[in-house]
Amino acid sequence: MEISGVRNKRFIVWGLVFCLVAWWATAAWADEAKEPERPQWNISTDLLSQYVWRGIGLSRGGIVLQPAVTVTYKGFSLNVWNNFDMNEKNPYGVHTRRGATWNETDITPSFSYEVYPNLTLTAGLVYYILDGNNSQFCSFEVWGGADYTLPWFNFGVQVYREVAHYPGTYLTWYIHRAIDIPYLIKGMNLDLLASWSAEFSNDKAAYPTPDNSYFQGFDNGCLAVALNIPINKYVTIAPKIQYWYALGGQSTAVLSGLSWDGKHNHVLGGVNLTVNF
Repeated sequence: MEISGVRNKRFIVWGLVFCLVAWWATAAWADEAKEPERPQWNISTDLLSQYVWRGIGLSRGGIVLQPAVTVTYKGFSLNVWNNFDMNEKNPYGVHTRRGATWNETDITPSFSYEVYPNLTLTAGLVYYILDGNNSQFCSFEVWGGADYTLPWFNFGVQVYREVAHYPGTYLTWYIHRAIDIPYLIKGMNLDLLASWSAEFSNDKAAYPTPDNSYFQGFDNGCLAVALNIPINKYVTIAPKIQYWYALGGQSTAVLSGLSWDGKHNHVLGGVNLTVNF
């Protein structure tokens, strides 16, 4: 009986020791397997046949280069985006200018948070630093959005409000789908996006209409396709094409009047180069 009791105690002790060692080993392995959280950097450049912003053609007759840098950490993000026009021909500029010009820089801080599985909310600011030849004022917007992910696609809505000059509210909603093409190149995918928008302007000078009224209604739509081709772990190259079009009503005249090329529909193409680390 005594020998049996000692054996039982030893069995219990060695069982506890084994469990503690197994727990420690598992925890240590998990700590090594988990990479330390750190900021994520994204450096990208678009080379496009035209610069189109919200359906408005802001270049004509020249290629545009649009480099950007984004850093993200724990939901916080800071993006700096630029537009370099290789041959600016702004018919509405303060003075006629030809040749390569760096005419816009946008700074966008934001914060995203998943409030519910697959539902992410984002809020931020956009400060548009515009070249003095293209606008007498820089622009400042506050914005918020929501994105919901389904098994086959994700969709969302974003609202922007200008708070500095030319007040107005811009509403856009979209559907997005990425289709994997692993049998060609590992990690390759076809990126599809369809978006639509409405503008509710409180300034007649910002969106001039034929009847001199406030522009309030549907604005533009966009269909975009990009083929994301990974070069290696960090670098991706993506040929792309976009089609921007007016949604009828007053938007046709408004977009034609604001576009540098006088058009309300635009087709543009180019390529994107992205480095993530």
